[in-house]
Formats: sequence, structure tokens, C-alpha cells
Amino acid sequence: MKSTMNSTQQLTSQLEATRGNTVWQSSSLFLTLADQVFEIQTNSAILLTELKRYFKNVVTHTQDPDCRIQAIESDEFNLVGKDWANWPRPLSKSGRKDAILESPLGRFVYKVKTGMLLWQHSDVPLCIGPVEAHPNQVINFILTQSLNHHLRQGWLLGHCAALEIQGKGLAIAGLSGGGKSTLMLHLMEMGEHFISNDRLVFETQNSQVVMRGIPKHPRINPGTIVHNPRLHGLISEQQKQDYLAMPQEALRQLEHKFDADVNEIYGSNCYKPEAQLSALVVLNWQGNSEQATALRQTTLKDSPELLAAIIKSPGPFYADADGRFLSFEQALEEKLETAPYFQKLGDIPCWELTGKIDFHEASQLVLKQLEKV
Repeated sequence: MKSTMNSTQQLTSQLEATRGNTVWQSSSLFLTLADQVFEIQTNSAILLTELKRYFKNVVTHTQDPDCRIQAIESDEFNLVGKDWANWPRPLSKSGRKDAILESPLGRFVYKVKTGMLLWQHSDVPLCIGPVEAHPNQVINFILTQSLNHHLRQGWLLGHCAALEIQGKGLAIAGLSGGGKSTLMLHLMEMGEHFISNDRLVFETQNSQVVMRGIPKHPRINPGTIVHNPRLHGLISEQQKQDYLAMPQEALRQLEHKFDADVNEIYGSNCYKPEAQLSALVVLNWQGNSEQATALRQTTLKDSPELLAAIIKSPGPFYADADGRFLSFEQALEEKLETAPYFQKLGDIPCWELTGKIDFHEASQLVLKQLEKV
């Protein structure tokens, strides 16, 4: 215990010294995410340029931030967390991802694969490491601060993609790799607004359920890109031919994502931060099924087992209003309290898609059902 305390104190001192000695870029980046303004400070011109490009739809000139986040390009701490305790992962996931060390000023989260150190500091959150090589982890860290703010205000977190069609908000959930982002992009051909790719928060306002997205670009796998002409610009012609030459199942399982700016692909007004929730879609289909794709009407109250596809743990970065982080025992979705989800979402129309994976057929079934809402 003493050695852990000493290492925590030493790391804290080293990080604070590094912060104090860092030469920041002359200008910060200011972002408006929902009802908060975030200031991003960094010592890297490369990272600052990338963040400006990525967050161009939410950049603000307001310079009175609710939260300041710092990102430092450095190799000083790249191996610091290799022996820390592993944050629990779902049974469907393998390998180390996050390692944890507690601190009186906030939790340290070490990204095992990249060597990035993220300090969920109670005052000024910090990410330090190869930030130029891994800007997506900085982007996720920024968005996590907005997510934490919502959860402290009583919003519920959902593992969902979402869009608005015909003025109706649709949230799509499913197991990782089940195709929620791909189905969302199919529906976007008839849709009006992109809301979110992978995370949603829900709250009841004026007797209606509102879904609010996390402003992160869809991260699209090659199997989706090669079969959607609108997305072909995300890869080269040679890449497209290489992917098309792969076996279908191998292509579907390939873990290589490409960011898609929806405002560039679908129109300048495509992104919308929130919408009223009209229906939930839960993907419960199978890649090897011989059954036709089918849609079953239900609700979460009538089919509570479907909540497992929607409910999402806030993860190692979340701390409540009193600064208490989730424990290791609280980390997994099966440990989360389900009653608030049934209370807010239990009566919302829920459409379960079963049978074989067929995005065209699923889109037609969902659109037909949406006309009745």
C-alpha cells in the first residue's frame, strides 16, 4: 500500500511539473458541446490543427470555458502504467485495454496499446503521451468530459447510433459489430439528420424523451464503405479492390475504421445535436442465420432482455458529482441499475430485428414501421 501511495505521489508531482514546464500553443481551441464550453490547450501544433478540423462544426469564439482540458505531446510517461491493474472488459472482449491507478486528485487511466496516459483530474483533465499519433484518443477524452457532465445531470447513457427521419428520432442499438452504424448510414439515405454514431444520452423533458448525441464522426469499417458508393471517397481505388477481394466474413470482422464527416458526405446541415426519441431499434440478428430478416414490435417493458443491447457503462473516467469513480465491481453493464432505463425508455416503441443480416431489407422494414409512429 505504501509503495502504491509513493508511486501515486511521485507520478502526480512529475505530471504537475511537466504541466508547469510545458510551452503551450499561443491559442487555445474552444468548443461548445451542448450547454458547456470547453477549452483545449496543447503544446502540439499538429494536434491543434487536427482537433480544429475534427471539431469544426462545434468550434466557438466564446472564451469563457466551463472546463479546460490539456493535451501534451511527450514520451516521458509512455510505459508508466504497464503494471497497473486492468480495468474489467466484457467477456466478448479480449486483451488489455485500460489500466488504472487511483489518485486523490483523480484517476489515472493508461492506454495499454498506445502508451497514452489520461488523468481524469478533478480540476483540469490531462492527456499526455503520443497525442499526435493518436488524436482519436484525445478526441474521445474531450467528449468523455461532456458525457460525464450529462450523466451527473441525470441523463442515461446508451450504446446507440441515432438519426432523424421525417422529423422522427430513431436510436439503433446492438452488440458491438452488430451493424448499428451501418444500418444508420443506410437509413441516412432517406434521413434528414445524423445525431450520433455510438453513444447517446437520454433524458425526459416536457413529458418527451430527448436523445442527445456525442459529436463524434461515424467510424466506418471497410465492409460498409465498399458497398456504399457515397462512402467510396473515404478510401483509395486500390484499397477498395483489396477489400472486395477479401472473403465476406473476414471483411465484416476487419477492425480498421475510417472517419466520415457527415456534413461533407450528406450535406452541410446533416449533423444535429439532439432530437425527440420516437423509437428504438435493437439488432438481434445473426450473420450465419438462414431466416429472413424480420421486425418484431415490442417495448423494453415487454421485452426487458433487449435492454442489454442498449445499456452502457460510463467506464473508468466517470466520477459522480462528489468525485466518486466507478469501482471495478461496478464496471460491467450487468452491474448497472436498470430501473431508470425502464422508467425513461420502457414505453418507447422498440423494434427488434432478427434473422439474417440484411441492411437493405432492414431499412425497408424500419421505414415502413416508422410511418405508423
